[in-house]
Amino acid sequence: MSVKPWWQVAVPHKDIREGRLEEAIFAANLGDVYQNKGPIDYRDPEIFFKKTYFTAGLTNLIGAVLSKLSGKGKGDTVIQIQTPFGGGKTHALLALYHTFKHGNKIAHLPTVKKILKENKIENIPETKVVVFVGEYADPLKGRTLWGEIAYQLKSYKLMEEYDKKRVAPGKELIADLLSKNQPVLILIDELLQYVVRTMGVKVEEGTLKGQVQAFLKALTEAVASADNCALIATLPSSVSEGFEEAEKAERILGELQKIFGRVEKIYTPVEGEEIYEIVRKRLFEELGDVSEHRKVAEEYFSLYQKLGEDIPSECREVAYKERMVRA
Repeated sequence: MSVKPWWQVAVPHKDIREGRLEEAIFAANLGDVYQNKGPIDYRDPEIFFKKTYFTAGLTNLIGAVLSKLSGKGKGDTVIQIQTPFGGGKTHALLALYHTFKHGNKIAHLPTVKKILKENKIENIPETKVVVFVGEYADPLKGRTLWGEIAYQLKSYKLMEEYDKKRVAPGKELIADLLSKNQPVLILIDELLQYVVRTMGVKVEEGTLKGQVQAFLKALTEAVASADNCALIATLPSSVSEGFEEAEKAERILGELQKIFGRVEKIYTPVEGEEIYEIVRKRLFEELGDVSEHRKVAEEYFSLYQKLGEDIPSECREVAYKERMVRA
């Protein structure tokens, strides 16, 4: 069987063809996009959507938030995106950010039209979008989580005293803040990193960590009771690298999961073999003839059969050949 070289079958995106692909393109950062920094692939809403493979989880997530912020009385209000490292958490937040921050720029795209139609929504609602990224926040000198939310909603006066004293406001004041600014979408990324660092900031008889957790409890309850508000936060499925005191970080993660667990719905943006589609969508402009893909898989599968025990047994199973076709 004659197999063509891959470049005669598939066509990579222009940046790859011209040798301009940078590793940073695979590290999505919501904080950078919010500050209009980083690769254009993430900053430009239309490019971002065109190069994004919409998994079932991501499509359902956007649909749920659209329903809630459109005032249809349904849709999940407090959502936690929880996946292993590299599982698409930040990418999902970026999709939500662009959907509601730049709805007029992406509403004409087929994928967006399909999501709107499936959820019986005519237009993307004008929404105030709040972004908080834990790794960017300064727990000692910067605004608190509640101060930053109020600041981005242009209602800082409402929270100024609480922000400066670093004391968490009550649920009633938070509800007032939200009701004055609906529809509101709050996106929180890298929350664990931020809360771990708040342990070192003294507040009255305790620490800022205790105040942040008290605020998160009140915030989740206030959002859950609001009509046109949604809160989406990311938490890792477990503590891995990046924390000097892993045991403390693990304990805090458990505390945060309990806070969100009372009112949240968990979404998983990427599952199983969807990762193949995601990578292909990002790397290739055209995939070419599917029959050529299968020829390549057949050749490799035939080779693996001949190699026998020299390679892992799973590589000689028919299911593995199908995975190669999908990849």
